[in-house]
Amino acid sequence: MIINNKEVLQSYILTTAKYDYTVYEKRILYRIVELLQAMTEGKKLNLRYSVQVTTLEDYDITMPISAVLADEQDENYTRVKNAFISLQKKIIQYEDKKSWQSLNLLERPKIIKEGGNSVVSFRLSPLIAECFMDFSKGYRKYELATAMLFQSEYSMRFYELFSNQAKPINYGIDTLKEMFGISDKYIGRPADFIKRVVIPAKKELDEKSPYTFIYKELKTGRK
Repeated sequence: MIINNKEVLQSYILTTAKYDYTVYEKRILYRIVELLQAMTEGKKLNLRYSVQVTTLEDYDITMPISAVLADEQDENYTRVKNAFISLQKKIIQYEDKKSWQSLNLLERPKIIKEGGNSVVSFRLSPLIAECFMDFSKGYRKYELATAMLFQSEYSMRFYELFSNQAKPINYGIDTLKEMFGISDKYIGRPADFIKRVVIPAKKELDEKSPYTFIYKELKTGRK
């Protein structure tokens, strides 16, 4: 599989959202971002990819299974299937002045087995698709091929946060843990979080990414 090293724009809402997704779930989300961006820009999709808007404004998406595998050697279809099952169970809450809704992140995942050319189809609700394309609070720009190479979901999250950023960014450890959906982990000394999350992510970014980060601890009071 060849992944063009194109730049994609990701809504800042998604970049800073609070969740704990696996690497394969993240790769599916990257592909959704890519396809919806191509659709809004009027670009012609590869024949094995499709985005169709239904009469009820749902988004029906089809893509090859290989689109969410890391490379030609990655044949872990079981993890891809489990990633779609997990994303189907994920709930997104949407609320405005008029209503509150609880929505599945995606619906109706289906794999059509065609030997080495299997494809998967699934559906996004209009509000979920809108979230993917909402740039009202800004966006992050990153290289798709680089994002797909990471083996750690934390490397992916840091890459999204720091890609193309020239100015220093300060994050509290509790804020990062909440954003990454791991507030119940690494409870205690900040050193545990830095050792198990920050340092491994930085190492992978140093090896695979044109963007990385340096960090230092800023103490506030006793923290």
